[in-house]
Amino acid sequence: MEALTRFAASRILCAVREGRFGVAFVNQIAQESLARKGLVRSRGTWYRGRPVMISQNDYQVRLFNGDIGIAWEEEPARVPTGASSLSVVFPMEGGEMRRVLPSRLPEHETVYAMTVHKAQGSEFDHVLLILPDYASPVLTREMLYTGITRARKRIEIWARRETIEWSIERRAIRHSGLRDALSQA
Repeated sequence: MEALTRFAASRILCAVREGRFGVAFVNQIAQESLARKGLVRSRGTWYRGRPVMISQNDYQVRLFNGDIGIAWEEEPARVPTGASSLSVVFPMEGGEMRRVLPSRLPEHETVYAMTVHKAQGSEFDHVLLILPDYASPVLTREMLYTGITRARKRIEIWARRETIEWSIERRAIRHSGLRDALSQA
């Protein structure tokens, strides 16, 4: 499906979830902007072209945290009478597409933008990385590196110079307890 292929080529990444630089706000702005331009017709929660990311595993439906699909309508001639024409299409291994009714989806969210954390392990041709204009604890050298390295071809960073500098100077400190466990063994 061409819409999934195009959507998978680029992504907006945010360092934080909340606030005016966060995923929730950026998703809202993206949706409103696309609707104003007539590129999506938002009729409430579900509309053709709405990208969604699963945020809770559901083994019965076979959808898992991080799976991304796009809401799509079938052509009217292909839909049985009385059936919903809108489903969410997910790419499957081998290039197959799987359709799931919105009512069958596990917990999910709109995903024009996602956090850098959720994007780990993914790559996109083009990435827009949005950083907050304040010193957040999540802004570290490692987070910045992860965000930048999600881009295969092009990265654009929207941030104040001070925010980037602060991120580069700050290292993530992780305490897994592994050192203590090994020293006691």
